[in-house]
Parts: sequence; C-alpha cells; structure tokens
Amino acid sequence: MINPFHYEGFALEKQFYGRDIELAKIQKLVDSSNNLLLYSKRRMGKSSLIKELMHRNADQCYTIYCDIFDIASKEEFASILLKSLAKTHRGDLKTIVSNLKKYFKRITFGITVDPNTAEISYSPRLEGLSFEEMIEEFFEGLFLLAKEKKVILAIDEFQQIALLDTKIDALLRKYMQEPHNVSYIFAGSKRHCLTSLFTYSAPLYEMATHMELGGLDSKSVLGYTSKYLSLNGGVVEYLITLCDHETKLMQHILHILYSNQKDTTITPMMIDDALEEILGDKSSSYTLLYDTFSLTQKKAFKIITSGLETIFSLDTLKAYNIQKASLASALKQLYIKEIIDKEDDKWFVPDRTLELWGKRMLNR
Repeated sequence: MINPFHYEGFALEKQFYGRDIELAKIQKLVDSSNNLLLYSKRRMGKSSLIKELMHRNADQCYTIYCDIFDIASKEEFASILLKSLAKTHRGDLKTIVSNLKKYFKRITFGITVDPNTAEISYSPRLEGLSFEEMIEEFFEGLFLLAKEKKVILAIDEFQQIALLDTKIDALLRKYMQEPHNVSYIFAGSKRHCLTSLFTYSAPLYEMATHMELGGLDSKSVLGYTSKYLSLNGGVVEYLITLCDHETKLMQHILHILYSNQKDTTITPMMIDDALEEILGDKSSSYTLLYDTFSLTQKKAFKIITSGLETIFSLDTLKAYNIQKASLASALKQLYIKEIIDKEDDKWFVPDRTLELWGKRMLNR
C-alpha cells in the first residue's frame, strides 16, 4: 500500500483531510464569483487546500494556479501568468496552437513536448512588449476563457509583488473590478506583507474576503491517522504541539511511523525518534546554512531558537555577549534572508524543523 502520509508536494484527494470547513467557505466565494485572500504560515497546507479546491471544481471551472515565490521582476510575474493561462488549453498540438492564436493577439508561444512524459511546456515570446501590454494580453485571454465557463485564478505567494513594484496591485485592480466570471484567490505566507496590499487606501482594499488558515484540529488528525496507525488522542495532541501545528512536519513524522511502526501502538517516544531521524537527515544542510551566518547572526539565531520571551533584555544580551544594536541588525539580516520572520513584534523561525534543529543542536 502507498504510504498514506504525503509530505512532499501537494496532498490531494484521498490524502487530503481536515479542511472541510475551509473548503466549504471558499466554495461559496467561488460559486458567487467573489475573491479570497488566504494567508498562513508556510508548510500549513495552504497550497494543497487551493489545489484540492481546484481539483473538485475541475469539471465545471477552468482552474489556473500560479506560484510566484521565485519571481525577481514584474516581467517574470507576467510570464508566469501567461504560461499558466496557456496551460488551460488542451488537445493535440494543432488544436493547442489554434487556440493560442485565438486567445493571444500579440504573444506567440514556443511549445515543447517532453518525449518521455508527453508533457507540454509553453514559453511566451515577450520581446518588444511592455509589462502593461503583457498584463493586458493576459486579462484579455482570461476574460475570453471566462465566457465559456467560470475561471478560478489562484496566485500563490502573492506578497512577492510588494517587493517588485507598488503599481502592480493598482494595475490588477483595474482588471479585477470588471464584471467577469472569474474568482481570484491570493495566497501567501507573510501575513503582514500580504495583508498590507489589501489594507485601507491600498489599491486592492476590499477586493477580497480575508481568511487565515490555522493548524489542523486534533479531531481531524486523529480521524485520519487512526485509519492507518494505532494511536490515541493524547499522542495526536503531543504530535501537534511538537510540530507547532506545521502540517508538513506532522505528515513527515507520520510517514516515518507508518513505514516503520504501522503495526505497533504509537507512543510519544516513537514520535521523538521519528523527529530525530528527520533532524539527522537535515543536519548537514542546516549546518551548511548556519555556517553562512556572521558571528552576530549566529548569536541572533541562537537567541530566537532558545525560546526566550525577552530577546533584548539585559540578561539575554549579557548571556550571549551581544549589543542591542548588533542584535537588531543581525535580526534584520536574517529576516532579509527569510531565515526568520516577525509578527506582532515577535520574532520566530517559520520553518519548524529548522527551529527544532536550532533548539536541540545550538542551545544545549
């Protein structure tokens, strides 16, 4: 039997669980062509939730998913949108080429087919077009598609546009406020940065319903895991607390337990052993990452992973032999590197596995 605890990539269909309430709320928005702003910490299952929604709507809607986490320019943003829109066209090559000519007036595509998987890749030729013209071309094609049936357009890690050009959100609003059969889903993992794009006086203000995705509740986790493992509610609560609700780490631990202990009653000690296996596998890469930090950044990282509530207290600064200004500067640099994050004036490590490695390896 395939391991039922999927932790790499998207968890879909039978491996997707625990989000019925959230799916129902989002489905109501989609049915009425309303928009959603979805935010959560990373590795909480946000992208899987979006993908599952699209899977369930695949027959009655066109679904377009764009992950813009790695974009470095507004032109890359436009290119991802155009590629994702092109992927909605299916059929043989002749049909696809014909459809692309119908939906895109100024842009042509280089099309390649993988000989092993038959997967089609699209490369838009954008020479000579301004960013505004690329976006116009995208929305003209999108609105043509929406005349056939409803479209769900999801842009994951949407906060990245705030790092590029503050005018992008204003340009998107221009097209979004036109009455078309499209539901927009904007998702991201940096709450403050993401929600700042939708606050009062921002161009996207009141353009989407806000939803924060919390952790899976213990009842849902127990209901799914008990189909495959022998464990009780107390053990599930221990797992959730240990992982700080991070879905990916929970699934990774359960994946190991299923592989090694599926016929045994699971205990907290077994969960700890599975975590130690994960930390051991990742230790080399985490050590390499840690070695890239400056001395003050290493001290700042140790302070954050130590769990101290008052990181700027005199006792903390003395214990780690660091000045307040130096600590503040180191925290800022780690934030820029996306090693740590900040919310409600509290610094934290968004990757729970990295945080636990820091706690266990650096704060002994």
